[in-house]
Amino acid sequence: MKLAIVGAGSTRLPLMLGSVAAASARLRLREVSLYDVRPDRMSALLPVGLALAAECGPVPAVRVHASPESCLEGADAVVLTVRPGFEEARARDERACLELGVIGQETTGPAGLAFAARSIPVVAACARAALASNPACVIAVFTNPAGLVTQALHALGLPAVGVCDSADVACRKVARRAGAEPAACDFEVSGLNHLSWTRAVRGPDGADLLGPALADDAFLASAFPAFRAENLRAAGRIPVEYLWYFADPGAALTALLAEPWTRGEALLEANRRMLGDVGRLADQGQVGLAIAVYADWLAARHASYMKYAMGGVEDGGPGLGLGDGHGDGAFNESDALGSLKAQVGGYAEVAMDLLAARSGAVPRLMALNVPNGGAVPGLDDDDVVECDCEVDAEGVRPRPRGPMPAEDLALVSRVKEYERLAVRAVLTGSSALFEDALAAHPLVPSREVAGRLVGALGL
Repeated sequence: MKLAIVGAGSTRLPLMLGSVAAASARLRLREVSLYDVRPDRMSALLPVGLALAAECGPVPAVRVHASPESCLEGADAVVLTVRPGFEEARARDERACLELGVIGQETTGPAGLAFAARSIPVVAACARAALASNPACVIAVFTNPAGLVTQALHALGLPAVGVCDSADVACRKVARRAGAEPAACDFEVSGLNHLSWTRAVRGPDGADLLGPALADDAFLASAFPAFRAENLRAAGRIPVEYLWYFADPGAALTALLAEPWTRGEALLEANRRMLGDVGRLADQGQVGLAIAVYADWLAARHASYMKYAMGGVEDGGPGLGLGDGHGDGAFNESDALGSLKAQVGGYAEVAMDLLAARSGAVPRLMALNVPNGGAVPGLDDDDVVECDCEVDAEGVRPRPRGPMPAEDLALVSRVKEYERLAVRAVLTGSSALFEDALAAHPLVPSREVAGRLVGALGL
């Protein structure tokens, strides 16, 4: 199998390569092709990624390409993780939203629409090129907002599967609490990307694992700190963490406005420093120190994740509390590689699981973003939804489920109407449709604000 990764300048490239190596035997990978519009980012991260990959499994041939076309030529599978505008655009989007009194988060609401408007044309061009070269190519969309981007591809007649590692987080945590292997468990997920709920988790023997987990206050407080244990228990289901923005938008906005830096602004500086330091050290042959700097960056990033919206950031300034760029942070050279190896997984692992299942090597149940086809009652068949799917060599099949609770369906329906309008706006370039889309979003308070956002975000 040839795997192409477009957007390989992602700061998570080392973890992706670690996951690729861990899965290379079952996927029978012969080549991994990399491309990014910013080759300097790939060059900085590749030595760290190759060192990590060597610890995780057999490393296939890795080739860096100068064009997306050559990278995609003859690919059997494609991972699209592009970020047009990079961190600079994210920082501008989030700040523009906050200045108008609207939640600024790169995948949820107006900033997510700006991200999608930049990303969809690039992703569509890559999908077309890949399918022209190999019509049987499997296309996995990691570009955020994954559900909205996948919806646009299907509207253009381009088959793709949207992947997000947040979709099955609750299943994994609930299974591990019970001592069960997540891959051996059955589960139910319904909703949209970054707007879904885990409604059931059953062990290999069919036993209910979700009920006992919901009765465990200590587990809920540790595993799902954004939500009150009593509310989760009363609901009988666990939302993805991004539901926080919808559950208490006033608190989220207050927390975001109280921070001197947005998440995007802090990451812009932190990533700039990390890429510069890692690249410099690798160029000097100090790959071990480069790995330590990267491990420090990853730990700082994870430690501040979602805290911007919950008022929990201890260091909101640029750099996220990283070390000095000389390996003098939380990790030293000897333990950094082990720490990174333990973190291989997440969205990269989900990608490899999808490809392994589609190749027929390891059929499995996964939470993915695919056309509904009746799986989520109350939504159109061609609406892209996030739900549990059976995946094997024959394809990806969403599993039909009972109706969602009325309050969940009401919110999902509003956001899906926004997504339908958003796709039309991006594909036509209509400012009026961009305003209609934003006015339909639950986190935008009025049409007047929607119109101002269109201008502020350059839509």
